Amino acid sequence: MADFLAHFRKDLSGQPIAIQTVSQHCHSTAQYAAQALKPVHLSAGGYLAGLVHDAGKCTASFQNYLINQIGQKGSVNHTFAGVRLLLERYFSTDAGDFSSVATELLALASGEHHGLFDCVDERQKNGFQYRLTKADIGYDEAADTFFRVCASPEELDHWFHTALEELTPVLEHICSMTGNEASDERYEQETAFYSGLLSRLLLSAVIEGDRRDTAEFMNGTQFPAPPSDEILEQLWSAHLRQMEDHLDQLPQDSPIDRTRRTISDQCRRAAEQPGGVFRLNVPTGGGKTLSSLRFALAHARRHRKQRIIFTSPLLSILEQNAAVIRDYIQDDSLILEHHSNLVKTEENSQQLDEQELLAETWESPIIITTLVQLLNTLFSGKTTAIRRFHALCGSVIVIDEVQTVPSKMLSLFSLAVNFLSEICGATIVLCSATQPCTEQIEHPIHSPIPEIVPYDPAIWEVFRRTDIQSIGTMSLEQVSEFALKTLDSADSLLIVCNKKSQAEHLYSLLKDGDFALFALSAAMCVAHRRDRLDKLRNALEQNGQKTVCVSTQVIEAGVDISFACVIRLSAGMDSVIQAAGRCNRSGEAGPGVLAPVYLVQCQNESLTKIPDIQRGQWATQELITEFSAHPEQYHNTLDSDEAVGYYYRALYRREPREHRDYSLKDRPSLFSLLSLNSYCTQDQPYFFRQAFRLAGSLFQVFEENTTDVVVPYGQGKQLIQDLCGEQAGRDSGYLRSLLEAAKPYTVSLYQYQIDRLNEENGLIPLQGGALGLSGHYHAETGFSIDEPDLEFLWR
Repeated sequence: MADFLAHFRKDLSGQPIAIQTVSQHCHSTAQYAAQALKPVHLSAGGYLAGLVHDAGKCTASFQNYLINQIGQKGSVNHTFAGVRLLLERYFSTDAGDFSSVATELLALASGEHHGLFDCVDERQKNGFQYRLTKADIGYDEAADTFFRVCASPEELDHWFHTALEELTPVLEHICSMTGNEASDERYEQETAFYSGLLSRLLLSAVIEGDRRDTAEFMNGTQFPAPPSDEILEQLWSAHLRQMEDHLDQLPQDSPIDRTRRTISDQCRRAAEQPGGVFRLNVPTGGGKTLSSLRFALAHARRHRKQRIIFTSPLLSILEQNAAVIRDYIQDDSLILEHHSNLVKTEENSQQLDEQELLAETWESPIIITTLVQLLNTLFSGKTTAIRRFHALCGSVIVIDEVQTVPSKMLSLFSLAVNFLSEICGATIVLCSATQPCTEQIEHPIHSPIPEIVPYDPAIWEVFRRTDIQSIGTMSLEQVSEFALKTLDSADSLLIVCNKKSQAEHLYSLLKDGDFALFALSAAMCVAHRRDRLDKLRNALEQNGQKTVCVSTQVIEAGVDISFACVIRLSAGMDSVIQAAGRCNRSGEAGPGVLAPVYLVQCQNESLTKIPDIQRGQWATQELITEFSAHPEQYHNTLDSDEAVGYYYRALYRREPREHRDYSLKDRPSLFSLLSLNSYCTQDQPYFFRQAFRLAGSLFQVFEENTTDVVVPYGQGKQLIQDLCGEQAGRDSGYLRSLLEAAKPYTVSLYQYQIDRLNEENGLIPLQGGALGLSGHYHAETGFSIDEPDLEFLWR
């Protein structure tokens, strides 16, 4: 066979019109993978892994499968050959340097490009050994042909030795990242964990190269090259000047205005420091979004960073922060918002799902995304998530409301932050008014973590606008009565609940009152929720119009809205302080006046199904007891730094040790699977023993498995129609633009809701593997699987 094909492109009638050889594809993939790893000086490793990743396509059986469609989709093995070629040529148990570890890293990056595999699985099967000994995959034919048509043995040797030179200092650094005070077990655990992240980084570059080159060939287009360091420096400089000119025009009349400027100026000065991990601990209302943007732009310019990534825990915060960032950047072409996963892909270890070519990549200079997407990039097993990992290198990553990182994954998160800052050259900014005490956990973020804005009582006092008061235990009926009483002296009230059933009941108790009553629901798409918030803000601005909003945590963190009074059902102190941030936000109550935030213990409340909230509530009660005995030690306020620190220490004491390692029922923790792997009980010849595939399949930021669906709200109705059309089926560029436009018109549905809608023909299959909702969406409630008068949806 003269040409061994990797892909071929068809016209609309299904006839082949262009071919791409294995050699062409492997070399292009290698070049793109090398380019992706340039910021961390690991280009040779990316090049070599990309070069051999499709060596298994150099067989007659694969060519028959590809050209003549002989065999089922993904039935011909092509990913084992590259692994075997590298291991047979470069692995040795007698190696005195890092060459064998480097070989395993490159083998993983090559062999996992269509899906992770377990180095040691639950049955003690070794993934490397399995790929070395697997029969009937045509390995000898593939290797001989690869050396003949793709790359010579000498070329491979050159790239391997160059890759080893690059990887050796990185591996040495990893060995030194766990402190001298660590136990032998902790040292081995963390070294293995960091090495696993390094394998993920190399793999992400191979996936990027493979998918990018495939998309370019299949679409007959060329993606734009990434901007050079010089162009990026000019870009950051221009937008920093533009932002600072805009800031200079802001009023400086009030103490709040002047203090916000002080905070912003401190962020600007801190941006000159070398990269690493920073805390931005700013009071609610202190202008955190603008200050962090100014830091990010100045730091990116000073240190030639590749991109700036902002994460938010909730879509409502993302939408709000995105509006602020767009207003100051004033160039939408530089910004990517990524929060919805409309494109659904299926993992197949031997076959590319072409839907992957439509999935989001993080190649834009400025990324605005959710905490969920960031954590998936770090730990999910999906190749669409892994592909984004290299984009974190050489970036400024601003993590807003960092206290919302689920406590079950604090070990994973903290170690990933260490890896990103020390190996990937990323600068991490941890933003919150209630910073978690990560130094208290077993696997902490490396300390000390410098404060961008050092604590200054004078700064915090300016933004002290509320008084958090614990008022004991009440039933929901008593809470509603208390709410009505507060309206005698307050024009507006926010009630925040722990459970949707509580919010639903309170809403029904208050619905006949003589005031405007609102509720916010995660069953609404972003566009709908934005409209709802606008109406709520308008109501709050009406003189003489009393307004009440009943909500769960969806309103708490970062939503720019202000009420005269807040009632918060008891929860973790971080949640309580966030709820307080929605009260007297701009000092509307008058100079020096502290608006009340009432903390209520709900009678007969059962939180067994939401243990994180329960543990937070217990820690808050412990803090309240301590505060009542010694208020002077906490500056007479429950939201002081000292009070927050006491709360987190109490919280961590109440959590089981293994909880923060992402404990799993009847399995080792996720941290174990990604480090020493408890399933590995026998001696292995290889350094890597992690159960990568198993861990990736088990990882979920939240317990529920959800699917994003386009809803018929506003423009969403037309988008559903367009996504069903012929043009979307044949024009990938048009399809991508529709999927981008559909993001604000999506809701996340649980699997049981998807199953029921499928039974009722309530879902519409859309081009690109997306789903649209047929009906079941109402102007007041958003998504409802039932009739609108039977159920009000909450979250």
